[in-house]
Amino acid sequence: MGCRIMLLVIVAAALVTAGCSGARETDEVGYVIAMGIDQGPEKDNLNVTYQLAIPRALASTGSSDSKEATEVITITASTLVEARNLLNTTIARVPNLSHTKVIVIGESLARQGVGDFVAPLQRFREFRGSMYIVVAHKSTAEDFIKKLIPRLEILPSKYIETMMLSNTENGYYGRSFLHDFYNRLKGGSAAPYATLVAATPKTGRDNPADTKSAIEKTDEYTAGNIPLSGGDGLTNFAGLALFKADKMVGTLTNEECRMVSLLQGKNAPTCFLAVADPNVPEKSVNVIIRLGRSPKTEMTMQDGRFTLNVDVMLEAEVTSIPSAINYEMTGYKEQLEEQISQVIQGEMVNMLQKTQPLGTDVVGFGYQARAMFRTLAEWRDIDWSDAYRDADIHIKVNTKIRRSALMWQSSPISK
Repeated sequence: MGCRIMLLVIVAAALVTAGCSGARETDEVGYVIAMGIDQGPEKDNLNVTYQLAIPRALASTGSSDSKEATEVITITASTLVEARNLLNTTIARVPNLSHTKVIVIGESLARQGVGDFVAPLQRFREFRGSMYIVVAHKSTAEDFIKKLIPRLEILPSKYIETMMLSNTENGYYGRSFLHDFYNRLKGGSAAPYATLVAATPKTGRDNPADTKSAIEKTDEYTAGNIPLSGGDGLTNFAGLALFKADKMVGTLTNEECRMVSLLQGKNAPTCFLAVADPNVPEKSVNVIIRLGRSPKTEMTMQDGRFTLNVDVMLEAEVTSIPSAINYEMTGYKEQLEEQISQVIQGEMVNMLQKTQPLGTDVVGFGYQARAMFRTLAEWRDIDWSDAYRDADIHIKVNTKIRRSALMWQSSPISK
């Protein structure tokens, strides 16, 4: 008898708890695909920009114009929660943030600090840790989102996702997920960083962000400074925004971002590189480089000071030799390998010289340093930001040319 009563109770509970009592029809929901956060007109206010998908524009009989597929609304509020509530006063649908692909933060707000609103995002179930976090370089998040009108995609969310997944093609910008940003923000073993983005002016003006060495053949840029022209609402991704704690303190160029990816070893790019021809400096040699193996880092500590010896192994493939010098041959081949190693090693040193004074360990050497301590309490006694600033870091790059593309021997043009 007791078993029957228990079975009836279980069945009744299953009937009551089953189903989707909180579910809504698709035409009752307003899907936010991008969200921007800027400093508001007053100190305690935020300007929150929402980009919402318009379902009827995505129908097979509708328009394929990305301008008609989205709507942008900006709301001034004291908190993100209030902004979400106010959004519901202007759209006839319930806002849903579970499909938000990217959070854009204006640079001005990023330099003031993002901890007050980034950390709470991890608690609300609609904000997924897989959302990307980016910083609008020298502009506002609202301006970037308004100009986020891709021509090849109907929805900006698809454009954002494709851009982020293709970063390994050139390594010019890094991927930063909300979950990773939060872990670095709270963990103290590495500095948080975010992808640097911008709406490009249509002037096409060349505005390099850094000088190049004598043996480099490519300029360095940050988002917004790349010489592009044409199109409607061009946007670009290049470089990284560096954070110390929750405040943005600097930026890295596209080439320096490559060095971060190579030193991290994960999601390292397979990318083109142009270096000065060792024997004809006015010409360049184009190669494709990739990691031959994960970088090896030997770390020691003496009197609280860390010493790091980083060994980087690269593989290269020659794609263009305008001088027609036979760099496939022994003797010449070693010259080109050394030239590539010098360029990459110099770029890595430049990146470290920029991040160390800021105390921003963007590579994540702190994770290896933390393993040297027995307890978490001992690790916390070390301020890794200060320790990274004073650390001696030595980089050694070794390059091996494995392939010569579709030619096995270069020869000059017959005169």
